[in-house]
Order: sequence, then C-alpha cells, then structure tokens
Amino acid sequence: MLVTLIAALAGDRVIGESSGRIPWDHPRDRAHFRARTEGRWLLVGRRTYAEMEGWFGDRTPIILTRNEGFRPFSPAHRIANSVPTALDLARANGVPELIVCGGASVYEATLPFADRLVLTRLAMALQVAEPVQFPDFAECGEWCLRQVERWPAADGTSPARLEVHERKEK
Repeated sequence: MLVTLIAALAGDRVIGESSGRIPWDHPRDRAHFRARTEGRWLLVGRRTYAEMEGWFGDRTPIILTRNEGFRPFSPAHRIANSVPTALDLARANGVPELIVCGGASVYEATLPFADRLVLTRLAMALQVAEPVQFPDFAECGEWCLRQVERWPAADGTSPARLEVHERKEK
C-alpha cells in the first residue's frame, strides 16, 4: 500500500496556525486537494477531522486519536489509536493508497512510513504568531523530487508550485 502525505506549505514549511486556522485560501490548491483525495481513504488527526466536518463526502477518513471515547460524525468513518493500526486497517480493507492530510503531529508520525509527498509550495511568507510546520523532510536525504508543476498567480492568490517527492530506494 502506498502512503502519501499531502499538504500546502507557505514559507518556512508553515501549514497553519496552532488554533487550527489555515491563514490562506488558494482555490487552485483546494481544487487539487479535492480531486486528489476524491474517493480515497484519508488519515487525519482528531482536530483536523473536526475542522473538516461535513467535507468528506465519498472519502473514508481514519481518525488518529488516543481518546477512547471519541465518536466520529459517521459510522462509515474509522478510528485508529496509532499509525501502525491505521495502516493495518487500510491494508485490511484493500486500500491501494492511504492519503495523510494532517495535522502536523500526524505528518510527523507518518513520515517514516511515507512513500510519496504531494506538496503545494505557496510563494508567500506569513507572519503567524503560533505557526504549525510540516516536518523537515529534505535534510535526511531520503527524498527525490520527481515532478514539479508551476501555478501562476491568479484571482489575487500567490503563485504556487506543486511538488511530488518520492522516497529514494534503499
């Protein structure tokens, strides 16, 4: 099973604020995210899941939480208390690709299991009081940039670059 992390990053790998707010609205990235995750199984943290309420549609989320009393919005949504448990659940259901959608601690915990990173790099620097960052994956030398697609600025949004990184073969 392929494990893919998907995220939008502003300068210095910022993916949002500690309050859970994403300090930008980039319609092209949002459309890309929706298309890329359509009909797929997603792994999300409990806070990210709550922030995405009503959005899942035909997507099947696995919510990563240690809260034993947590109940999802839908009986079709799954719960796991660890990354290995979530991966086993997806495999047991024949999922060909599990897409990790955040938050920061979920990205950090799943990075060692990841095969692919799909990152939208927003060309903007943000002044965020309590920034939340995507893990610094580049320093380890385990990743190879395989694809780049440039998105020009449009409708008042910043330009962006879609990057697909794949883990190097060992």
